[in-house]
Amino acid sequence: MHPILTLARFTLRSYLQERILLVVMIFGGVLMLASAVLSPLAVGAQQKIVIDIGLAAVSIFAVVLIVLLGAGSFHMEKERGILRALLAKPISRSQFMLGKYAGTVATVAAVIILMGVVHLAMVALSGSRITLNLGIALYLTLLEGALVTALLSFFASFTSPVLGSFFTIACVVAGHFSTDLLAFAQRFGGTVPRIVATGAYYVMPNLELLNARTEAVHNLALPQGFVLAVTLYALAYTAGLLYLATVIFRAREVS
Repeated sequence: MHPILTLARFTLRSYLQERILLVVMIFGGVLMLASAVLSPLAVGAQQKIVIDIGLAAVSIFAVVLIVLLGAGSFHMEKERGILRALLAKPISRSQFMLGKYAGTVATVAAVIILMGVVHLAMVALSGSRITLNLGIALYLTLLEGALVTALLSFFASFTSPVLGSFFTIACVVAGHFSTDLLAFAQRFGGTVPRIVATGAYYVMPNLELLNARTEAVHNLALPQGFVLAVTLYALAYTAGLLYLATVIFRAREVS
């Protein structure tokens, strides 16, 4: 078996031993509780709120999982000597980084899919119709999970777990508000804030492109070719981050 696939399987198995599926059970409980709390509302409002809360929860849980699982994994293997033993075998550092990434993405994708199934069940129980936009919103959440995992892999290649987690969360928050921050800086800021905001806007990932909750809640039409365009954007950004992560990791000393 190819080393990347072997490492991906090893990573997936190690994450599953952390009882990650408990997150799905908690998620389902939260959704059912939210539905019970929202039951006194009007039927139409309840359906929209259940869809909005569910999609937001899937996205937030995915980011939390990525940060909690991935941030300390690399350093834990380094401290236990697993990393040194793996690199002593005919496995390149690039293969190690890509294998870790693939295993993490597979774990996060499995959890997102399970949470998505729970969410769709709750939507159906609330009396709302499951639309194509709802499926697209969940698919874009999968893309966001892959991109955020690449962000974490990039930061983990040269920082500590705490800093890697902080930088990843900061990028996620900034990525969802980058357009608003750019508009604010251009309207009210001086020359330097405008330059900084413009540079950050083009360098940081625009994660709001991967947010279709509004379209799913109100069943609004998406622009033609939108899904393909954002898919290519997410894949290109992810590939760039992984390339930088492997370059940095190859240059580091592993003790």
